[in-house]
Amino acid sequence: MLKKSGLKTISLLILLSICGACQQDSANPEPADSTYFPLQTGDYWIYQVTQENYSPTNPTITQTFQIQDKISSSYTKDGQLFFLMEESTRTSEQAAWQVSSIRSVYRSLTEAVSVDNNVPVVRLVFPIALTDSWNTNLYNANPDTLLHYQDNGRPFSVGSLTFDRTVSVVGANDSTLINLAKNRWVYAQNVGLIFRENASLAYCQSTPDCIGKAMIESGTTQKWELIASNRLP
Repeated sequence: MLKKSGLKTISLLILLSICGACQQDSANPEPADSTYFPLQTGDYWIYQVTQENYSPTNPTITQTFQIQDKISSSYTKDGQLFFLMEESTRTSEQAAWQVSSIRSVYRSLTEAVSVDNNVPVVRLVFPIALTDSWNTNLYNANPDTLLHYQDNGRPFSVGSLTFDRTVSVVGANDSTLINLAKNRWVYAQNVGLIFRENASLAYCQSTPDCIGKAMIESGTTQKWELIASNRLP
């Protein structure tokens, strides 16, 4: 039978063990899913964009340019905080930025939404679950388009930059003998969108020699890669 002093010693050890675990959890908290879509006035992201345009009558045209997304201001409507995002383009680092569009974005406890030309699009949903999918066009009249998550928490490299914790959002990824449709966005924790690729291609069907060989006849591919941001470490 244990004496009171022995019981006190055991109880103290248990408490110390519990407190140690608490401190460990506090030092390494589970990251909030919403940090994949950070929003703060003054934030900016610059992307190097490569676009290829295919035509059945002309050679393939490859274009490179830069896009900047910058949060210029914010406002509150019906209790929801909105941020104004300016999108600008330039042909090179030496050229001046030209504002091409302005959109509103907001983030709630359950979703992140971008409103472009009065068309709201659901970019992310929270919490992040690989088994879930959502309709990106839930709040507009466009056809239903499902997105889902992949590779939550995995590292991802863009050029010389490596991000320890990312999540991918995947849309259409259909390849047939006739066409290819592909969409993917990669978000990094506390940074935001770091990579994007989309393709809409039609394969040659004009002669028996090209049918079924995935020979591109027309369409466009585009790739965005983050090269600068105030949110980079």
